[in-house]
Amino acid sequence: MALVLRKFAPPRNGKPVYHFAPETAIADILLEKYDSDYRPADYEPELYSWSKVPVAKVDLSKPRNVFSKASVRGFVHSHVLEHIPGSIERIISEMNEAIEPGGFHLFQVPIEQGWYREDMNPHLSREERERIFKQDDHLRVFGDQDFDDRCLRLFSGFKQIDLRREITGDALEEAVVPRSTLTRYNGHTAFMFIKR
Repeated sequence: MALVLRKFAPPRNGKPVYHFAPETAIADILLEKYDSDYRPADYEPELYSWSKVPVAKVDLSKPRNVFSKASVRGFVHSHVLEHIPGSIERIISEMNEAIEPGGFHLFQVPIEQGWYREDMNPHLSREERERIFKQDDHLRVFGDQDFDDRCLRLFSGFKQIDLRREITGDALEEAVVPRSTLTRYNGHTAFMFIKR
């Protein structure tokens, strides 16, 4: 994500760039690039006492209730979508609706071999959730067999940056990212879209 942000993130223009579940290293890059337009956010902002910028409370299960159309410069999130209850198609579509033309959406999700699976049953035990989704607080896991149809099709009206052409294997190795992110979908694969 750091490589992608440094190379492809559009310049600052006064509209906010939201960073969900902010990680320190990515937060530093975004703060440097977007300054006062940078907005860290999470459902549990109290977990981020280290943040240099106050973290806003945002419930991404209903993006349209939080963000108006074309009001956002960009969204950045890594391994967040698997935690959000609700229709993943609606959530992504409503987030994309909030991005202005020329803005961006950069994200990563856990991607396993096989097909998309989800279970939002609140009575599913933590052990069963961990067995199915590899983590006890995940509601879904994305599959490499249907990721294009399940998620990437929701980015019509966006240009996808083809990172296989833009980032070298050597650059990935230097950043301690597996080269496999360029040849197959996995949890390290970054997806960068610019809205037309």
